[in-house]
Amino acid sequence: MENEAQQLTDILSQRFGFATFRPGQQEIIQTLMREHCVVCIQPTGYGKSLLYQLPTVLLPGMTVVISPLLALMRDQIRHLNQRFAIPAASINSDQTEEENDQAMAQAESGQLKILFIAPERLENLTVFAFLQRLPVDLLVIDEAHCISTWGHDFRPAYRQILNAVHTMTAKNQGLRLLALTATANHKTEADIVAQLSEKRSVQIMRSSMDRPNLALAIRPVQGLGEKLAFLLDHLRGFQGCALLYCATREQTELVASYLSQNGLSVTAYHAGFLSDQKRALQERFISGQAPIIAATNALGMGIDKPDIRLIVHVDVPGSITAYYQEVGRAGRDGQPAQGLLLYDPADRKVQDYFIQNAQPNPNDFKILLQALKPDNDGNFPRLNDLKTRTGLHPTRVTVVLAELQEQGFIEKVLQGRNQVYRPLNPKKELDLSRYRQQLEVRTQELNAMLAYAEGQSGCLMQALRRALGDDRASPCNQCSICDPSAWQAQHQPIDATKAWDWLTTRPIPIAASKYPPMAEGASVLSAELGSPAFATFMRNRADRPGLTAPAQIESALLDWIIARAKTLTWRQKIGAVVPLPSRTWLQREHLAQALAEALGVPCFPDLLYWSSPPEQRQGQLHNNDQRRANVKERMAIDGRLQLPRDHAVLLLDDYIGSGATLREAGRVLTKQAHFDGPIIPFTVARVRWRLGAPGMV
Repeated sequence: MENEAQQLTDILSQRFGFATFRPGQQEIIQTLMREHCVVCIQPTGYGKSLLYQLPTVLLPGMTVVISPLLALMRDQIRHLNQRFAIPAASINSDQTEEENDQAMAQAESGQLKILFIAPERLENLTVFAFLQRLPVDLLVIDEAHCISTWGHDFRPAYRQILNAVHTMTAKNQGLRLLALTATANHKTEADIVAQLSEKRSVQIMRSSMDRPNLALAIRPVQGLGEKLAFLLDHLRGFQGCALLYCATREQTELVASYLSQNGLSVTAYHAGFLSDQKRALQERFISGQAPIIAATNALGMGIDKPDIRLIVHVDVPGSITAYYQEVGRAGRDGQPAQGLLLYDPADRKVQDYFIQNAQPNPNDFKILLQALKPDNDGNFPRLNDLKTRTGLHPTRVTVVLAELQEQGFIEKVLQGRNQVYRPLNPKKELDLSRYRQQLEVRTQELNAMLAYAEGQSGCLMQALRRALGDDRASPCNQCSICDPSAWQAQHQPIDATKAWDWLTTRPIPIAASKYPPMAEGASVLSAELGSPAFATFMRNRADRPGLTAPAQIESALLDWIIARAKTLTWRQKIGAVVPLPSRTWLQREHLAQALAEALGVPCFPDLLYWSSPPEQRQGQLHNNDQRRANVKERMAIDGRLQLPRDHAVLLLDDYIGSGATLREAGRVLTKQAHFDGPIIPFTVARVRWRLGAPGMV
């Protein structure tokens, strides 16, 4: 034992540059090396990555780390390769196929010691088979609460991890297994252990969840305008790094835009950005060049940024366990830090929406099973085929498929080069009891989070710790419940008039796309705000009974649209206005001509046309896969008309929902017209289509 402890200390010092272990780290590593299977439940900022990095040095084979945290992968790989001389690479969706292929080749040739892989990649049959060929001595499940039905971030793809565990254990009886999480209560812990202990004993290593350097507070707000006004006031003069968590991608961009336009340096980050953008933003945040980032939880979870001084939750998360994990990114260097939750009771709607969309019902299973029939050539459906055929919410499709596979109703196989789903028709009934229980548990977790936000749970840190199974938690004496006087500045009334005015007149960005290549564009009105201007525009845009002549766009709105279009010319000169074809938009040509005249460029109202009109209107369809299929390769170009080649094209439509129609127009301009200049999408309005049902959100 003494020699073993000395060996670990020597490696810690010589390879990793640390003089001593943090409390419990050495014991966990020793237990893993002796007992082979450990579930480690430790607080955020504990240093859980060392628990597999150091054993990797001791073991002759490879370590495979299954993690959903792409930001963590990038951080860890950089440190492992540059600081610790441990060859590492990853396989994930943020990388190109060439990068993933290179990582696989390096692993198979023995050039790697650690391979990170996203759980979704395990659903690829080729990747799953590749893992079985590797000489793996240590398998790490990061964010292990995700394999539990009760975990706050349950993911269907994580079911493949258990298949990997069983398959790899059968191949290597000495395989070590390490499950890591900071957010497992007693029920989740028991579920994790039950799933991992089929043929082995499991050691549980749990520590106190206390974060004594982290002071927590709640600030009640009314509406998005008040949130923005508070953020601007609170962050003015703030020194250090801050992370502003938002519930949706749109919210990150909105928050970053408002704060930036008011003199702060704030950047948005979410999973919808291109891979290169995400990598660059993460590096800027870590280096301090981008000190404040508004992000979804695509950033922050596992990111190696110890000096974050402030975490603000702009929107209420779905559970206390999720909140603990996210706010716990602050102060990992042990220095004082703050976690601030902005609480608007209306935030519940967003979380209810997330819960319902992930919650399948018996009819969803029936619909999907009926969609599994092969086509006329005998080809069974791929994942995207099923999304298009069923019209279900994309999240529900993945959940239902995972359940049907687990219960033996379908199998996933390779048909040619495609992964397809094939029915097995077992003679049994589906057991959907877990989903009734999940709905109940998730609703209870959300209710507990809202009670916490309303100050009904007592000391804020104590409530978090108790929710995570830390039964000995005592009051922190520093949160806004324990010591209200210390937080008086955060509770002063605030004037949100300017923020509300900005929300009604702000530019609404349309993200750039890579395929087809389209520049960032803009919309003028947002359906989500429900402004009178939006309502009037939508009422007048289309034909309706009793209408004798097309209603003109109101002069104030027309001036607003033209002014917004002119701001796009600051980036690049516009050479033409090209409106999309439409069967219903009565003001199409009038607006296109007015824009072209204001910009001093030609208008091409007849350049694009429907060679085969879509069978349905986009708003009548149920998900974006159906909307893409509805317009795919149905648009064409009048080859007799020639676009100016030296400047950008302004691609005009009445509103954007999924973006499928605009992208189809961009494809036609690029492929058929061979236009290689910038294509800028521009719409009067932006709407959000429902997923899994027709109509707007």
